[in-house]
Amino acid sequence: MYQTTRNVAISLLAAFTQAQQLSKPALQPSVDYLNQGLVNNLSPTHSTWDIWGPGYIAQGCKDMTQRAGLNPADVETYNVHYDDCSTAWVICRHKSVTEPLINLIDLFGRLPVHTRQYVRHLIHLPTPSSGGYAYNWNGNVAVHSRVTGDIMWAFIHEAGHSLDLLGAYPDKPLSSSANWINNYNQDPNVPDSYAQTSQVENVAQNTVVDTYNLVVPNGFAGVEPGWQNIFHQFATVQTAQRNAGNLLVPGGTCTSRLTNSAPVLQSSMKRWLQGRALGPPPNVALPHDMKVIPGKEFNTKDICKIHW
Repeated sequence: MYQTTRNVAISLLAAFTQAQQLSKPALQPSVDYLNQGLVNNLSPTHSTWDIWGPGYIAQGCKDMTQRAGLNPADVETYNVHYDDCSTAWVICRHKSVTEPLINLIDLFGRLPVHTRQYVRHLIHLPTPSSGGYAYNWNGNVAVHSRVTGDIMWAFIHEAGHSLDLLGAYPDKPLSSSANWINNYNQDPNVPDSYAQTSQVENVAQNTVVDTYNLVVPNGFAGVEPGWQNIFHQFATVQTAQRNAGNLLVPGGTCTSRLTNSAPVLQSSMKRWLQGRALGPPPNVALPHDMKVIPGKEFNTKDICKIHW
């Protein structure tokens, strides 16, 4: 009983640390000034894609569509086959979004494959009147926004949540570890105003910074005079990703994947009637030799969501 109570207490303390507002001043208003360098130096990955037959949608996409108050019957589902992975990603897109599907496929494919493999599904939903935003729910990323090259940094941010909260790094999760807090305490700033939201968001923004540092010539110091003010934070992400197999470095092929969510019916009609009309659901099973990334429940929308 003592051990169980102690574990609960530790979990609650970690959750409090992750969600607590940070007091350090922001180095810049936003990390979006890093965006063009990221787009210029993260190459797109060649891909092909095919659309699912009518009537089916991935459960993860259906859940996020319904959370937005939208109808899953208005969502198209695709298998996107990138050349750097032996199995496709299931990507969803609401019919009312105006940007072409290739924009979504292009930006997602620019993520280093060992980062991308920690995203299960990507879904593009309409932009609300309050402005664009994205969030990550259990490794499923919803983008409620125009999808253009201007938000490459946001794709890295959301994938950064997966790396942190799904346990890709030796510290699981990094954002509530003593290692992270000790290095955070050595810096006078955080990257931007959004990083002040919590340690979870701070790690995700430092993931953007560190990706820039790794892939852009001259690194973060080449564009940010005050780079030393957050050095211990982005260097901690850099060490963590290196110890986990250079997750933020482009190149290679996928080595593991999250299990796809099940194909389900888009509508609420009885299964037997839909099944007769639509035939069997798509096969979304991973290859038998693909290592499976263990899933974990989290939802960054409950903490905060990144807006632009």
